[in-house]
Amino acid sequence: MSSPTQPAASSATDALAARIYVELVGRAFLRVDNAAVIKPDPAELAKLSIQLAETFLNAENTARAAAGPKNVGYDVRLTDLAGWDK
Repeated sequence: MSSPTQPAASSATDALAARIYVELVGRAFLRVDNAAVIKPDPAELAKLSIQLAETFLNAENTARAAAGPKNVGYDVRLTDLAGWDK
């Protein structure tokens, strides 16, 4: 039985969240008396990483949509295209 594949957006979010998580854990890691200590709870860092990744990707998509071509008031109708058929 094969498992259903996840959409590309989810995998992009997962990949970005993983990169953010690694960075946050690396910054929160402390070495005290030859023992590794992570100050914040790793589960909370994981939740934060996912939220940050989703927010970043949403903002990126919004920015790309705003930077794309815009319709500046041209109203093209099917009858307009019919005149090109010669």
